[in-house]
Amino acid sequence: MFYLSAQSSAPEFLPSFWLSDKFLHGLEYSIFGALIFHAIQSSPTRPETLMIRFILSLSIVLLYGISDEFHQSFVPYRDASSYDVLADVVGGTVGIFFANKLIKRRSNHD
Repeated sequence: MFYLSAQSSAPEFLPSFWLSDKFLHGLEYSIFGALIFHAIQSSPTRPETLMIRFILSLSIVLLYGISDEFHQSFVPYRDASSYDVLADVVGGTVGIFFANKLIKRRSNHD
């Protein structure tokens, strides 16, 4: 994630269509959110309630998204965008939701 945001332009292999930037932010952060939630869920010292685990996961996604946009503001030909942070949070929320569903499904089959 840091590597891509340090580039002055998007790599050629990425698709380009209307709102592709926001879609790619959402996709990237959905994976990130799922991984963060899984790490917190799997921690031996995990928070007690699902709501706290969700809020903690989403807070990490949000803070990283904000820091990523701040970082991009220093990259030539890039700028910071609150819409990108919004796409990050929406994507992170989707990833957290699906990670929770997958974890629940796996624990029900064990």
